[in-house]
Amino acid sequence: MNINSRIKQLLKTSLVAIVVMTSGLSAMAQTFDASNITFGGINMPYRVAHTIGMGEPLLVIYLHGGTSKGNDNERQMGEPGIDSIANYIKQQQMEAYFLVPQCPSDKSWGGPMLSVLKALIDKYVKEGVADKNSVYIFGGSMGGTGTWSMLSAYPGMFAAAMPVAGNPSKCDADKVASTPVYTVMGTSDQIMNVETTADFIDELNARDGKTKFDIEDGWTHEMTCIQSYTTQRLDWVFSQSISSSGIEKPTTEGKDIISMQYYATDGRRLAKPTSKGLNIMRCVYEDGTVKAVKRSR
Repeated sequence: MNINSRIKQLLKTSLVAIVVMTSGLSAMAQTFDASNITFGGINMPYRVAHTIGMGEPLLVIYLHGGTSKGNDNERQMGEPGIDSIANYIKQQQMEAYFLVPQCPSDKSWGGPMLSVLKALIDKYVKEGVADKNSVYIFGGSMGGTGTWSMLSAYPGMFAAAMPVAGNPSKCDADKVASTPVYTVMGTSDQIMNVETTADFIDELNARDGKTKFDIEDGWTHEMTCIQSYTTQRLDWVFSQSISSSGIEKPTTEGKDIISMQYYATDGRRLAKPTSKGLNIMRCVYEDGTVKAVKRSR
């Protein structure tokens, strides 16, 4: 091959690579817009997608793992859990703002980054963009640990959480117990310890926390971060709030609801309210009062 032919081949190869890379970024940009927030002297880039659907808009946050740190506002978008959650939101026709922040390279999802994450949440809630009663947080690996930490630092802020392959050992169980949690660990995880999470779940249950804990046999750390976000698990997480159905949260004489279950008119228990027709909600209030409330769509 002569030099001119070689140059043409290199140019062709480079062009293909550029087209592939550009098309990938374009597809990402069409779904998630780039933005950033600065709080406490820390600048944090993040991506946001707005899905049009039913009900008051949810606020969904996903915290990435340690390998996605940086400031390019792109690397964090490669984590498969994001696609699983985003596709679920679309399939369920939920109105939602989905935030995917990127942790700076010299930090982790702890310490000062917790207040930066709270500032990001406050930005969407206090400005009335999203429903304050329907904030959900997810995360895997470092993001799973960060999710546990957010529940400990800000009890009562989240409708539900799903930390996977994370470490809750430094968290306050009394505070975390106020938030419904679904966590997943793998028996072949060489980075995070199943027993540590199991012990913490026991602490939450002893405090009447609402928990779901799955231990997957043979799952590695990576498998747990990728495969945990199933439809069944996401059903449970999002069923912890009624905001996605647009049904107003009932109250009795100012008392707070501590748990809620949904039923069809034939008595079948539902993971969440149906989008149409009549539903029955069984509400348990803070003083132990139980009340059945009918709501129609």
